[in-house]
Order: sequence, then structure tokens, then C-alpha cells
Amino acid sequence: MEPAESPEKLMKSVRRSDVLEDVGNMSAVDLSSGDLSDIDLKDVPAQLEATLKPRRYEASTLFNIDLDDIWDPSCQQDEVQQYKERAQKEQQKFFDFVMHAALDTDNRKVSFQPNKEQQRHLDQGPNLQNFVRSSLAFTNAAIRFQAEHEDMMELQCNLDDHYLFMRNTMINNAIHQNMASQR
Repeated sequence: MEPAESPEKLMKSVRRSDVLEDVGNMSAVDLSSGDLSDIDLKDVPAQLEATLKPRRYEASTLFNIDLDDIWDPSCQQDEVQQYKERAQKEQQKFFDFVMHAALDTDNRKVSFQPNKEQQRHLDQGPNLQNFVRSSLAFTNAAIRFQAEHEDMMELQCNLDDHYLFMRNTMINNAIHQNMASQR
């Protein structure tokens, strides 16, 4: 009496969430085992098959992406090919734009002359040469201040080093005197 199929093949996996979902939908009356006459035995196999039947979303990821389709090489190759075609079209558009702009500058004459309002503003505005001449004294004073500041900072750094040296020497002398008097 050998079975036609092995018991491992007959056994199907039941997901815990499916069972808990069904249990959660039952009321307290359904869970009571006092009245079993309400159960229709003809519906039990159909309900059992419905709960044991694998669903499509079991082979999906968290974002409902079908895992079988994601590794399909033709899909990826098509997307890459479409991207390459789009990139070539955009590159050609850019090349055409640059060439058109370069050729169009030969036909256009560019004027660098200011209009009347701009020229009036330039004429009435401050004289840059006078400003530079008058700021020469200020510039010299700023350069002199920077040089003196650098010298002061160097002197302060030297004073800090000398102070640390003197303090450490005094501490060492005090430690040696205390060690000598303890013997």
C-alpha cells in the first residue's frame, strides 16, 4: 500500500498571518465549541483549500513588485536601449543648438554702446581714478596695521611659550624639593 505521492508533496505550508486573519474575523460565538451543528461539513474542504491555496502576492516584495519579472533580462535591455536613444537625441539637439548659435553670431551685429540713460549715469557717477587715488592712504594704513598685527601675534605666542616654560620649571623645582626633603 504505497501512496501515489509522498506526504511532503501533499503537505502545503500555511502562513501564520492567514490563520490569524481568519481567527481574528471569528466572533466569540464562532469560537465556542458548544454548538457544532452550525458548521456545514460540505463547506469545510472548500474553505480549507481557499486558506491553503498559495496567493499571488506571496512571491512579491514589500512594494508589490513581481520578483519573476524584475530579473527578466529583456526588460532591462529594453530600458537601457530606450535610455541610450533618448540620450543620443538630447545630445544631437544640444549639438544642433550650439552649431546654430555659433553660425548665427556671424549674422548678428552686437552693439556695446550704452544708451543715453546709461551714458548719463556713467558721466555723473563717481570718478574711479579719484577714488583709487584717495584710498591710497587708507590702503597703506591697512597694510601697516596688518604687518604690526602679525608682529604682535608672534610676540604674544612667544610670551605664552615662555610663560608655560617658566611655570613648568617652577613646578619641577617644587617637586624636586619635596622629593629631596622626604628622604
